Amino acid sequence: MKTTTKQKLTKSNNRIVAGVLGGIAEYLNWNANVLRVLFVILTVASHGFGILLYLLLMTIIPSKPENTGFFEQMRRSSTGAQEQPSQKHGRKAIHNVHEEDEPRHQD
Repeated sequence: MKTTTKQKLTKSNNRIVAGVLGGIAEYLNWNANVLRVLFVILTVASHGFGILLYLLLMTIIPSKPENTGFFEQMRRSSTGAQEQPSQKHGRKAIHNVHEEDEPRHQD
């Protein structure tokens, strides 16, 4: 009996530009280079429509959770989603500090 697992379409680490074609190839279990060649041929045949399609897919298809590339950060910032960092970075705050002047020395 064949088990079916729901595989989610995401951008791939096997990327040349944004990982869109690599992610589609992983989803379809194809060779990514074959899909890239087909995409270039179809883009040339359609007078550049493939470029618009690629840009659209680049904004729609989410990255894998471990991928935080430039476009994924821009997508998260545009949707208002905030990533919870594992460590807080920035300045350290010092609390409950009492400051006194140095005693004056009289000669």
